[in-house]
Amino acid sequence: MMNQERNTINCHLNKIPFKTSLSFEYLIEEIKQISNKKSHPMKSMAKEVLLKVDKTPIFKSVIENLSDLEPHNDLLEQMISFMINPMASDMEYAAVHMPFRFEPIYSTPLYQEVFMGDNKTLDISKDIKKDKMLISMLYQSFLIIMQKEYGMDLPQQMPFTFKVTNQDNQSVKFFNVKIDTRFLRVKRLGDVPDFSSEDIKDLLDKENDLDYWNSKIPLSKYEFTGLLKFNQFDVTRSYVISELKSDLLEKETFLTKNGFNKILERVRALMEKPNVEFGFAANQDFESTLNQNYIWNTIIPQSELSCSEYEGSVYERAYREKQIILTGDLESIERNSVVDAFLKKGIRSHAVVPLLLDDEVVGMLEFACYKANELNTLQIKLLYELFPIFALALKRSRDDWSDKVRAVIQKEYTAIHPTVEWRFREIAAQQLNQPHGDAVSNEPILFKDVVPLYGASDIRASSVIRNEAIQADLSEQLELALIIVKNEVKETGIPLLNNLSYKIKQHLDTVKAGLKAGDEVSIIDFLTKEINPILILLKDTYKGANEPVKQYFNSLDTELNVLYKRRKQFEESLTLINDKVSEIIDDEQKKAQKVFPHYFEKYRTDGIEYNAYIGQSMVRGLKYSELYLNNMRLWQLLLKVKVARAVHNLQASLTTKLDITQLILVHTKPLSIAFRLDEKKFDVAGAYNIRYEITKKRIDKALIKGSNERLTQVGKIAIIYSHSNEITEYSRYIDYLISKNYLHETVEDLELEDLKGASGLRALRVEINFNNTDALEDII
Repeated sequence: MMNQERNTINCHLNKIPFKTSLSFEYLIEEIKQISNKKSHPMKSMAKEVLLKVDKTPIFKSVIENLSDLEPHNDLLEQMISFMINPMASDMEYAAVHMPFRFEPIYSTPLYQEVFMGDNKTLDISKDIKKDKMLISMLYQSFLIIMQKEYGMDLPQQMPFTFKVTNQDNQSVKFFNVKIDTRFLRVKRLGDVPDFSSEDIKDLLDKENDLDYWNSKIPLSKYEFTGLLKFNQFDVTRSYVISELKSDLLEKETFLTKNGFNKILERVRALMEKPNVEFGFAANQDFESTLNQNYIWNTIIPQSELSCSEYEGSVYERAYREKQIILTGDLESIERNSVVDAFLKKGIRSHAVVPLLLDDEVVGMLEFACYKANELNTLQIKLLYELFPIFALALKRSRDDWSDKVRAVIQKEYTAIHPTVEWRFREIAAQQLNQPHGDAVSNEPILFKDVVPLYGASDIRASSVIRNEAIQADLSEQLELALIIVKNEVKETGIPLLNNLSYKIKQHLDTVKAGLKAGDEVSIIDFLTKEINPILILLKDTYKGANEPVKQYFNSLDTELNVLYKRRKQFEESLTLINDKVSEIIDDEQKKAQKVFPHYFEKYRTDGIEYNAYIGQSMVRGLKYSELYLNNMRLWQLLLKVKVARAVHNLQASLTTKLDITQLILVHTKPLSIAFRLDEKKFDVAGAYNIRYEITKKRIDKALIKGSNERLTQVGKIAIIYSHSNEITEYSRYIDYLISKNYLHETVEDLELEDLKGASGLRALRVEINFNNTDALEDII
């Protein structure tokens, strides 16, 4: 926004409002002075020119028609040599003009080569929406007037940088202009208002308000006569580097087509190669899905080459070696998909530049030309000082892009497990890449042929123990209230208290009979809305009630406003167990992920359950083997032993006696899981696989066939399976753990009662040896 405001020019003039005329009068005066100087090297030439001028009266008058000068070109060049050194004309971009006229009356060969011809376009590089050349001339006129009329020592360099484009090859150069006004005069055509030093300060502070300038210096009351000399200075390198630095500070430079085009134009100008191709890419690491990164604008479009095709190419070599890789002729090197793609595009020479920050490759730049050996190291070095800035800008854009992708993931998919995040990043990047206005399509996130692993560490009889704690707390609070109410009936004789006593007894009977759905809420509502207000009233009214009521309220929880003693003990014990179990699982999961990445989610109920999935489709750049699945199955058993030991050791510190039961569900047939957008979680996909989910939900209630005995028991691990071939592997692991004295030798092979939606289940049940106090070996 600041740039736009700075570049906004306030000007309603649509043409030059002042008069101009061509006159050699002031140049002739200069030549005369030279002819009178004894030691001036051009004294003789000056006298000779003056003799010729005396015989050519057109040079002593105001010239209306430039064509009148054509017969006198030789004399014109001799006179101009006093303005432009003829010995340096092949090295200077210089021209002499009639005041404020575009076509020069004389120009050096170098000027003609760069600026003149139908194939050349001259523009002001500053982003001005109005007529740029008109604005340029208006600026010149104001500066000249302030210098000539008001004696201000202002730099006679134009406040613009000019851009020259060769339309034949699209090469671009940038120039600054210095004006020589020694042979120009300014004439007033009437009264012109004087202005003070304060007015001058205002003018300089309002450089873009040309209407204000014209109100103070009315251009229509001036005439410019004489000659103007322009010296152009090639500032392409310094200007382009400065602009590139500014561009790279903009966050969107790498993320928009317009930003890329600006960088491409500046790179071409800096390298003085209008046909050089340029590209860039930011990367997390070379093994990642590189061309799924939105900050990927390479010479070969990402749609034409897959990520795997870059392996073994010059890109990977530059990445690994952290060095510029220059290929003079792609025809001369070993062919691969990347080389073939370049040659198909007609590209022969190529360079890859890794961008480093703290010795980390944050991205790459690439340059290419259509002729063999057209690129060389010297040309690349022209950009050396910009590489660190490119690296910083690319890293920032990469981080910004990652933030955008993460925002999409958080919005669409909530928290994502790191193992499968790559797939969500691909989908998020696709969404961000879609053109604005297009409907966003959520491609299914599906992982095929993965093997599930499920385990649970459940608090035994937690619902019963919780209800007992609730009953005990409600009974105690009701009893305390009843004692106070009965006592106040005797003391005060208030009949209403008899009715209140009756209600309390009714609720006590309900609690002792066993709470049903809604009973707890109605009793708490009764205590807080009926009992508590009456007790407060009794305390404030009758001195005898003061202390008992205080004791009653002191026994209540300050936040819940109910008695919360045994429930608190239960919740604290439950939390202590769950925290310990969760901590162990988290620690062991970190180790397991290092062996082979897999999807893992853990969640709390009255205990801790987990789902895990492992398979080739969930990872990129790694080779899956069944060895990793076998490792995870042994990991499950060792984890159960470690959890059981930890909870066993917690028993002495529990205020409420709680313990855990543990089970593992075996499912050997690979299945597919899909991410459900509505619930923001993974579920198994396919009707057949649904049986696995149903079984998971019901096995904690499983009974041993022909009995009322629960399969899951404290101090034991239950391993549930459907087919005999599924349990063979676990049997080997059980034998191993028995040999290590982690488990007792007795292994129960049990048939289970049918569950709704799951029949034919069996289980192995093993008992943990708590007598073995030896340190458990690392699970992984």
